[in-house]
Amino acid sequence: MKLFSLLKGRLFSNSLWMISEKIISIFGLIFVTSFVAKYIGPENFGKLTFAGSLFAIVQTISLFGSESVIFQKTSKDPKMGIKIIAATRIIRNILFLISSSILLTYLYFSVDLLTFIFSVASCIAVFFSLHDVFNIYFNAVLESKINAFCNVIGIIISLILRYIIAVLELNVEYLVIPIIAVALIPFLLRRVIFYKRVKQKNVLLDSKDKRYRSYMMHVGSKLVFYSLSVAIFTKTSQIFLGLKSAYDLGIYTVAATLGTSFYFVLVALISSFMTDIYQEKSLEESQKKVARLNALVIFISIGAFVFFLLFGQWIIKVLYGEQFQQAAQIILWMVVVCLFSGLSTVAEKYLLKFNAYSYLQKKTNVLVVFNIVLAFLIIQVYGVYGAVFAILVTEILSTTIFNYFFKNNIIFDTHRRIFLSSTYKKAGA
Repeated sequence: MKLFSLLKGRLFSNSLWMISEKIISIFGLIFVTSFVAKYIGPENFGKLTFAGSLFAIVQTISLFGSESVIFQKTSKDPKMGIKIIAATRIIRNILFLISSSILLTYLYFSVDLLTFIFSVASCIAVFFSLHDVFNIYFNAVLESKINAFCNVIGIIISLILRYIIAVLELNVEYLVIPIIAVALIPFLLRRVIFYKRVKQKNVLLDSKDKRYRSYMMHVGSKLVFYSLSVAIFTKTSQIFLGLKSAYDLGIYTVAATLGTSFYFVLVALISSFMTDIYQEKSLEESQKKVARLNALVIFISIGAFVFFLLFGQWIIKVLYGEQFQQAAQIILWMVVVCLFSGLSTVAEKYLLKFNAYSYLQKKTNVLVVFNIVLAFLIIQVYGVYGAVFAILVTEILSTTIFNYFFKNNIIFDTHRRIFLSSTYKKAGA
């Protein structure tokens, strides 16, 4: 069956490197974060999450859609990807300076001191993550082992720092150190490796290259709304919850962290196999490959659902303690959210193959407004349960109806093909 024929070759090898790094990242983060959560409690844990959520949106604005363009162009021509990275640096800097300054000014006058301190740390970390587009480049050229190496070192150092802070019972403000370190260390390592590669390839880096910057301004102005929609409807619930109750946000964060902990597997597979799909010339074969990738996403998600159905409540009790037990009531719903998020990612990355920038922008405009209104209204009444419902409904619509209007229903066709036996037969069979 072709579903299993995916699991071989350079693409799958690249996925394994991505998955191995994310395993250390996610589970290391879960164990140490749970230790920190026990130490600072649901309310302060919610404040930490609130700050991170706000600056995740700043990062999305500052990237200006360049992450998708860099990945797509690098997959086809690595040298072009290198030139786009250099030419878009100034765009990222200007957007970050403006958006972060506005947000920090607002937070300074509207939140307590601890939340503001966490916000400043998140701002610094986002600056390094913003310029760490090198990880996109290495994923696109199927060298995720470099990302794995750099990220693991950064994660291990950050986790050790968090553990020391918790064990020594230092003031909670010291958590700003690992928050910054987890972004800074991988950035520095990847930057060194990237520029060595550039020197070997004899590629001229010109940050003032107007051709690529103009291209990025044109395409990015459309893609940024798409990227922003993803950031907003994944963070809107957290932001509204944080404004309503830091305690509820702490509970929600635990459920979301565990329930979506397998998302790294989906992202690794999608990123690796999407390179092959972008290079495929035949529409028929592209449709089949996307359908098989969707089937793989569903298969993995079902396994995660069964796992948390059996062990979810026990895991929360052991790792986070009794004060976070409410998270057990929503963890399975977060697994379903993760499933549709994975399917939505496949569909939207596939649409980029057809240069669907304008379509994604229109989709985004409607989706963002819908999500903000729904989340605001329902969270006011149902709190943490409303937050889960809002993001679930948004992800389902983003995966299905909002994608079905593009180019003769090609996304609907990929979903339909999931259930056809012909999708999994070898060519000529």
